[in-house]
Amino acid sequence: MQDLLWQIRDTDAFTFYIAAAFVAAVFWFIREIVHAPLLAIVSVPFLLLGGILAPIGFRRAMVSLTYDRDTNTAATVAVGVVAALLVIVSINWLWALLLEHQARRARIEPVAARSPARRLPSNR
Repeated sequence: MQDLLWQIRDTDAFTFYIAAAFVAAVFWFIREIVHAPLLAIVSVPFLLLGGILAPIGFRRAMVSLTYDRDTNTAATVAVGVVAALLVIVSINWLWALLLEHQARRARIEPVAARSPARRLPSNR
């Protein structure tokens, strides 16, 4: 764990800038196209974390997508942001599925059954 923290600390500024640019693009996409501003705000730290951790994971596994160092950084950050986005979308979908299942199982009793019996005024 401490090794991971040191690797995050040693991440260069270029990786942070590329991750911030990709996260800003995804933030705009979620906010404007999906019309979910709260989801966009909540997802920013997770997307940024995915973008920063992906190059570390690729370096640790010794996987190189391209030969150029800067291009490889941009590609791995993009893979990390897209992977984080897929995780967020799948969690959102599972949450909606759970809420739909709970709403379908709910037993709603009629309003008339809960209220006390009313008597209509009689004309005597």
